[in-house]
Amino acid sequence: MKQKIFFFTLMVLHICGTYAQSEKVYALPNLVGDNSIVRPWDNTKYLLYTEETNNNEKFILVDNTGQTVTAKEVTLKQWYKIKDFAIYNDSVFFIGVYKNSKGFWGYFDIQNVFYSGDTITYFLTNTFSTAFGTPYDDWGYSFVNFDELQILSLPGRTELLLTGSRLDETYVGGVLTHFSYTPCLFHVTPPYTNFSYAYNASISEKFDDIMRIGNYIVVVGRENYAASNSAKILFRIFNWSNFSFQTSLSNNLTRQDYNLSFSKVLTEPIGYVDNNVLATAHYGDLTPNRGLFAEYYSLQILNNIISMNRNYYTFVGQSNPLASGCTIKKSAFNAMSSTLCVLQDMEAPLFNTITSAICKFDLANFPFVPCSTSYRTDNGIKINSITNSVYSNILFSGKRSSGTLLMRENVTSPANCILHEDMSATTDYAFLELSHTVTPLTSNYFSATRIPFYSSPTTNNCSVLCQ
Repeated sequence: MKQKIFFFTLMVLHICGTYAQSEKVYALPNLVGDNSIVRPWDNTKYLLYTEETNNNEKFILVDNTGQTVTAKEVTLKQWYKIKDFAIYNDSVFFIGVYKNSKGFWGYFDIQNVFYSGDTITYFLTNTFSTAFGTPYDDWGYSFVNFDELQILSLPGRTELLLTGSRLDETYVGGVLTHFSYTPCLFHVTPPYTNFSYAYNASISEKFDDIMRIGNYIVVVGRENYAASNSAKILFRIFNWSNFSFQTSLSNNLTRQDYNLSFSKVLTEPIGYVDNNVLATAHYGDLTPNRGLFAEYYSLQILNNIISMNRNYYTFVGQSNPLASGCTIKKSAFNAMSSTLCVLQDMEAPLFNTITSAICKFDLANFPFVPCSTSYRTDNGIKINSITNSVYSNILFSGKRSSGTLLMRENVTSPANCILHEDMSATTDYAFLELSHTVTPLTSNYFSATRIPFYSSPTTNNCSVLCQ
């Protein structure tokens, strides 16, 4: 049996001040931070979303431009919990779920909102309903579980592509008698009050993650995703500049059924590495261990003909079975450091608890791929998100008992805020030429309601830990 991974809860030591080359931790003790997402705005500014008590949500702009770090916050519309967001120039586009039910998207201008106050615009998806009898009999559907967002920045407009589900419900005599979820892809175009959505009517196809490679969009997902340890990994390819659910290219469904997945599948572009253009990460089974797979694919498209190969994989064993509560959460690829980072909640063997760790795959000497993890034993924190930043930096956000945390780490020269440990990993050349079949998506159109919400900035306390 492979060596069991020893890692511990990530910990950060201090709170907003002088410049540090390796690591810097920004602490916002006045915020609860039950869930958080971070994105870089430019070299020295970071935008952080956090969920607070009483269904209050906020965006915080942390500015490290001068000698003193500042933090401005704006309050968001209550009950609208954001699940993902992206920044394009000075605009923020976001998606989320309203009252744990209907999905929404929206946008705002960072400069206007954080420096003078401005409108944050939401678009709440409408519910389709058709009464089929008495006032207590009804059938309808709504759009839920919005999760991953990819923006399509095109000349003169920005389109949105996101993952989610359609919820079908039937009521008889006012009692819910049937409900089911249909995984969907959503395509939203300006003015954002109308959208199209697509699903696979022939098989159970769950859309997990979205990425861009050159002029193409890759959507990765799973077939029979609800079955235990038996989900085939699926790929669909779309055109970037002329996105459509109905093209001959997007009708092709590519399957990888060698290393099956029993978790969400994440994907990142790593195009310069040995002709491999993308990597995926998922939990899988490699006897006698279960653990984390990072798989490396090459993709070529010529005259709408897809050629996709799985060339290598790296496996990090994490015991068998995986501890209850282990979750693969987010991934990021930093090109300057050639590092694929995978955020997951894992089991700490010495303490028999589930804690946060960032597994890092060093692709600089690919296909030799060493792996390490970042963690700390004391003052454990929960990490919610990770993203790539400028140079060799990555950003991640989370919380500890004293409040919300935002951290910038230089992958190539980490400081002593975080411990870094080598992990037992195996990288194998395991060539698979993936087959694809013509499997069109079924698409429909529907509408959303525009909801403006005005917000103005206030100042929050911010300090810097560990430099």
